[in-house]
Amino acid sequence: MWVAMSYFHPHSLDALIDQLETVSTSCKWHARRAAIEFVQNLVFSNLFNSRPYAKRLNSLVLKYLFNEQLEVRTIASLTLSGFYQCGYIELTREDLIG
Repeated sequence: MWVAMSYFHPHSLDALIDQLETVSTSCKWHARRAAIEFVQNLVFSNLFNSRPYAKRLNSLVLKYLFNEQLEVRTIASLTLSGFYQCGYIELTREDLIG
């Protein structure tokens, strides 16, 4: 988790998010849980650098929100609510309906 709390250059975030998207398809739920926890720490530690990737990270969190493993869904819900609370992403009508 310490790596997630590091400051990343915006260009490095693209490759990192690619890897997180790859882990989201892992058959190991522990890996998926660790990845969503990483996303949470990454965004809150790089709030301003990660703004250009907000839509992509939101999609990733939503993917985790519908994971078959309860532990993964729980962390994803906490991450998503944190994104809304800190203003990283805005709550839209589609979020409420969808």
